[in-house]
Amino acid sequence: MDQLSIRKALDLASSGSYLIPELVNEAIRDYASKEPVLANIVARVPWATNTYFIRRRVALPSASWSTDGGSLPGASESTFEKKSKTVKYLYTRGEVTGPMQAAAGSLYNAMALEVEAHQRALVEQLSTDIATATGASNAIEGILHQIDTNDEMNWGGTGTGVVSGGGSAITLLKIDEAIDAARGEVDIMVTSRAVRRKINALLQAQQQFVDSVEVAAGFRVLTYDGIPIVTDLHWETDTDILMFRRADAKLLVHKDFTFEELAKTKDSVDFMIKGYFGFALEGRPVHLNNFTLA
Repeated sequence: MDQLSIRKALDLASSGSYLIPELVNEAIRDYASKEPVLANIVARVPWATNTYFIRRRVALPSASWSTDGGSLPGASESTFEKKSKTVKYLYTRGEVTGPMQAAAGSLYNAMALEVEAHQRALVEQLSTDIATATGASNAIEGILHQIDTNDEMNWGGTGTGVVSGGGSAITLLKIDEAIDAARGEVDIMVTSRAVRRKINALLQAQQQFVDSVEVAAGFRVLTYDGIPIVTDLHWETDTDILMFRRADAKLLVHKDFTFEELAKTKDSVDFMIKGYFGFALEGRPVHLNNFTLA
């Protein structure tokens, strides 16, 4: 026998319905999973209720000039409003048959592997939806939707977070314009790998120093003007850059991921993993869109 540790790993049966063991090298190479970057970098806020409210000032009191000894101006006051987001419920259900577990023997834990895969599926779905969910199908409302369509939690009615590139090639000037639109309230940029490479090339063409920084969960990324540029394979288009302050992108954790075994109806372990989450985007986030890489 060679020096490799031989173990059994999972392989698909011909029917595709169950997993059967075969003798293979000890490593299981996972080509399906993606790093859930967005789910890891947004602010996680424990939240006890199923509704999240913010109260914000949308108008200041007035002030006026007067003469020496003149009458005081009439009383004025700030104007406030309240906005809310609700918690949504994310589930996955799995099953591992008794024969599958027995076939694995002591060489691997079929149950543990399947639970791990379902846990990863949940986190990856959450990362996708933080970027793109529209609130349809009982999902949360993601960053794109809250900037482009439903900006009730941000901007306070003072403007829009969408900045168009006019269909032209992206420039550093246009990126600066988008940062200015956010009034400096930006400490993260999310885009595709191709756009990140283009920004890197633009900086190098102008002989500007390209730096990197480590963000949450140990990701080391490039920066633009001190702002980290991150990518997430769950959302990649080459015509968009999202800019926001991480503290304003709040994943509301009403109930974190929880494993529960379900009632037996046959020779299998049936289980679910669930999590209750909301997502609130506040501040002045910006969506720079409608540009090319030419």
